Amino acid sequence: MKLVFTTIPMKQDTTPLCYPVDGNKTIEYERKVIFPINGVLAQTLRKDEQVKVIRLMNVSGSSGENARKMEAELNNINKDIQAFISFEDVIEAFVEDKKTLESRFRQLITLLEPNADIIADVTYGQKTLPIVLFSVLTFAEKFFNADIKNIVYGKVEFENGKPKSGTQMLYDITPLYYLNSLVTAMEAPDGKSAVKIIDRFFNL
Repeated sequence: MKLVFTTIPMKQDTTPLCYPVDGNKTIEYERKVIFPINGVLAQTLRKDEQVKVIRLMNVSGSSGENARKMEAELNNINKDIQAFISFEDVIEAFVEDKKTLESRFRQLITLLEPNADIIADVTYGQKTLPIVLFSVLTFAEKFFNADIKNIVYGKVEFENGKPKSGTQMLYDITPLYYLNSLVTAMEAPDGKSAVKIIDRFFNL
């Protein structure tokens, strides 16, 4: 079972781009996509695999339209792969209060599956979504025996409202998640000792 968490943009942006990958070339897709996560899935989906795509959305802007475009693009890619893909939407208002953040987190954890491989894309959406997602992934890993495979972020620069050619890049930021897990789990008698542990970790 594969679980896919992806953020859906509110702005209308339908420019397909190729996203070279910084680091992990196994998830690099040579064709253009509107949504970076679909390029990753093109490289990682397998025939007859059960896949649940969980889309984090807002009620504002073009979220609904963009979700439909994301689904159509992925279904087109999947024609040659033939995985079994379902879609779930977690929709909230575009506000960042405690009630909304808690509601989003609670909805997301109810969609978890045991022993799943997880891929997440934090390219789009408001600033709090990656924080909420990291908490969900930690919960999934600890209580659902999840395997966090990839967390990605697609970057592109804009010029006069249009993507600037050659500026796009897909970053695999999974090590950042595991760094957070390390800091949470590590023990040290004081701050200086903790810094030395982190230095040794980065020097591996």
